[in-house]
Amino acid sequence: MVTTTNVVNLDALIRRADLATPGEAGEDITSLPVMGLERTGLLYPALRKPDFQRETSNWSPEQVADLISTFARRELIPAVILWRAGQNVFVIDGAHRLSALIAWVQDDYGDGEVSRQFCQNMIADEQRAAAQKARDLVKLQIGSYQDHKMAAQFPDNSPPELAERAARIPWWPIQVQWIQNADHDKAEKAFFRINQGGTKIDATEQRILNARRSPTALAARAVLRRGTGHHYWDKFDADAQDKIEQLGKEVFDLLYAPTFQLPIKTLDLPVAGQGYGPHVLPFLFDLINLVNKVGVADSSKKRGASDELPEDRDGASTINYLVQTRSALWRICSTHASSLGLHPALYFCSTSGTFQPTALLTFLSMFRDWGTREFKEFTDVRAAFESFLLSNRGITEGVRKLGSGARSRPRVTSLYRRVIAELRSGKSVPDVTNDLAKDPEYGFLIATPTLELFVDAGGGRFSRDTKGGAFLRDALPTAPKCPTCGGIMHRNGMQTGHQQHRREGGSADLSNAAMQHPFCNSTVRQ
Repeated sequence: MVTTTNVVNLDALIRRADLATPGEAGEDITSLPVMGLERTGLLYPALRKPDFQRETSNWSPEQVADLISTFARRELIPAVILWRAGQNVFVIDGAHRLSALIAWVQDDYGDGEVSRQFCQNMIADEQRAAAQKARDLVKLQIGSYQDHKMAAQFPDNSPPELAERAARIPWWPIQVQWIQNADHDKAEKAFFRINQGGTKIDATEQRILNARRSPTALAARAVLRRGTGHHYWDKFDADAQDKIEQLGKEVFDLLYAPTFQLPIKTLDLPVAGQGYGPHVLPFLFDLINLVNKVGVADSSKKRGASDELPEDRDGASTINYLVQTRSALWRICSTHASSLGLHPALYFCSTSGTFQPTALLTFLSMFRDWGTREFKEFTDVRAAFESFLLSNRGITEGVRKLGSGARSRPRVTSLYRRVIAELRSGKSVPDVTNDLAKDPEYGFLIATPTLELFVDAGGGRFSRDTKGGAFLRDALPTAPKCPTCGGIMHRNGMQTGHQQHRREGGSADLSNAAMQHPFCNSTVRQ
């Protein structure tokens, strides 16, 4: 799965609202002067985007800068399509274009005052970096909006090109088209129809937008911004809203803390890789559906008649989905007593350290129906199972040949179950590997090479993936091991346990302390 965090998050700059919100009629406008986009302007406070609108966070810093430069140089940009609902003016098409101009006017590329308030000051490092890159590019190409305001006031003290542009920019309009004589249902249909042209809404976005009032979509959006941002759940009572926001934060931290850093120079990796970028929401949608046994296709599939997701009317289902998701992730890697403390670098990452969503979803699927007996049986052979994973790091690469999502999970799940069963029967890791290599059902997964991913592309410089791969290759085998099961330990999934239990008279001295997986610590004396 290719992911990118080089996107500018402009989602806060146009507030969201329900298209069906009634209001008094107002006069249409034929254009938007750029000065009206200032926070204290007359037009900006009225702007809204539909609450189901996809996040305005898919453009790179270069795309943002190019749009602003195009406008400032009076080159053609497509008109923004608007629809009025009372005093609210909804952006039906052109939210990214308009948000980029707002970013320029307000110097807020995802890290300014409006964005900080929107995110409750919890802005990801990747978001700050993308914002600053966009700001620097704009400054280089045409100058900041503030530069232009200063040049308009003091033209003799400014570069001629800047002064000439500053003199006309306040009056250079953003072209507008209006959807006329339409109620909110027609306006919504127009949104989807229009957005199938140009930058289309892909299958993933379409499914999530169609399911926007379902507990899956609401839970995914709560996790996406750690319970901050637009409150899609604001129709629920205050208690339900508080619970959703708190659970969203907890689930986000279970998945994405500590922050992912590149190139990889530490084993302290988050469970699910980078928690910023357009790939995150579809992954959360799939994860929450899987954990809660929601019988629909993955987000990448087109919606079918049997894929309708019910609407959550009071927040109870959303809360339940988040609670179940938290419990499932507690099991994966946390300090909860149920936690196996699976190390993300070994279980859920490629050899270069790239997060593999299918790997995490596979283990969640496999664990979903296990009971205490199965987990104890797993820990009995966990050290050997992890030795198998270390010896066959190409499995995660081989999964790509099966395709992503539900197509690959059954095959990989059956592979892991077979490995565990054969290890429990007394077979060695080399014997299990040899047997699987000869099996046409699994042989290609075992035989997939990994070194081909790290071929020198020229110039003798190591790529970021090669640097990460070299670190993980050397660091994983030497990572601390749990004294109970022999499995690798992660900083988020270990506890200090008593070698001699307290109820047996064990002291709290250092000599009696041992770091363990929480599950091992909680079951070793049972």
